[in-house]
Amino acid sequence: MTDDTLLPPLPAPPSPPRPGAGQQLRAFLASDSLLARVSVLGFLTLALIIPLNMIGGVIADRRTYETEATKSVSEAWGAEQTFAGPIILVPYRRTTGSAGTLTLLPEKLTIDGHIQPQKRRRGLFSVNVYTATLDVAAEFKTKALLEMLADQREPDWANARLEIGVSDTRSIDGSGVDIDGQMVEWTSTTGGVLSSLKAAVAAATLTDRETVAVRFRIAIAGSGKLALVPLGRRTEAMVAAPWPSPSFTSRLPLNQAVANDGFSAKWVVSDLGRPYSQLWDSASLRNDPSPKTVLESAFGVTLLTPVDAYRETDRAIKYGIMFIGLTFAASLLFELATGTRPHAAQYGLIGLSLCVFYLLLLSISEQIGFGPAYLVSAAAVVAQATVYSRALQGRTTPALAFGAVLAVLFGGLYGLLQLEDVALLTGSVVLFAVLSVAMWLTRNLHRAQPA
Repeated sequence: MTDDTLLPPLPAPPSPPRPGAGQQLRAFLASDSLLARVSVLGFLTLALIIPLNMIGGVIADRRTYETEATKSVSEAWGAEQTFAGPIILVPYRRTTGSAGTLTLLPEKLTIDGHIQPQKRRRGLFSVNVYTATLDVAAEFKTKALLEMLADQREPDWANARLEIGVSDTRSIDGSGVDIDGQMVEWTSTTGGVLSSLKAAVAAATLTDRETVAVRFRIAIAGSGKLALVPLGRRTEAMVAAPWPSPSFTSRLPLNQAVANDGFSAKWVVSDLGRPYSQLWDSASLRNDPSPKTVLESAFGVTLLTPVDAYRETDRAIKYGIMFIGLTFAASLLFELATGTRPHAAQYGLIGLSLCVFYLLLLSISEQIGFGPAYLVSAAAVVAQATVYSRALQGRTTPALAFGAVLAVLFGGLYGLLQLEDVALLTGSVVLFAVLSVAMWLTRNLHRAQPA
């Protein structure tokens, strides 16, 4: 009798351990898959938001310093100026013992202004200031004034006066005023924004004449803005300056001419467009407007800086992510065309170079202006990227082609910055066109080949 011994089955070989999620991700990113390459470049693009934001913070700091420098220069030279006048004031007393002042505005007011811009520097910053010369002619009708004085009011002719006002009195100069052919010297007064200089008016000038003509020239120093208050029943004002970038405020001119060598503008304003009358009585709340009400009717011009380096750099950095993304897309297309495989760190260095471009642009533009600084900074980054691409690929032609594409991108960005009104539209169309080209060039990737 034989016993058959059954041998136990051999154990199955152990299955290889499944890779973890981290290993699978690393394997995916290291693969030659186009999706993997795009994912790496997308991650790098998002990571570069951090240095772009840091550079944006530097721009904000420099703009703050510029604002402080502008304030410092304005305090020493002269702030924004608002000119108001001339007006005639006659104090009076009533028979009841109360007192007040009548204020008469001109029937016709003509202002011929010439602005001479200047530059003052405070450290690295250049501040625009100006000296404005105003030739003023006014005609007053005295009938309404005399009729109101005759209504139980006793005028104080000894203190009757002509007054003008400017918002900043530190830099004001006037040789005198011609009141109906008689020259009278200005003296300073402290009556507020509408009252800075005064000149005595003889009683006979107001009582013996139906019309009083006034002429004078005044020079004021200021910065940024010059505004004029339309005190005349009909106000005609003309302002000219050798400045290419005016911004008209509150009321647009009736006629204007703006060219590269300067501008001129003319306003014609009626009293129907303002909330106060031609004759004020300080004793009547209904008839005496506040200085704020009067100043709010002013119109004028602001001398804008034609090219502000900080503003332009800030605008440029807003396109930073799009610009870096387009550069990476061009790099990927060159990678597919040449068969090279740069490391992710090398892509990262190219992206950092594009970020440093904005820092170069900011620092150099403080010295030589935005346009030349953009050319120098872009040329430096294009040369650096071309040399680096040549070292990576070992071939000159693809590196030069990549440098040419990068130069075109820099040129496109500069052109975009010059299009103030249609910058968003142009940027959207360019981005759509670039995406369409990329889709066309990649249409045959991983297409199944016929057997």
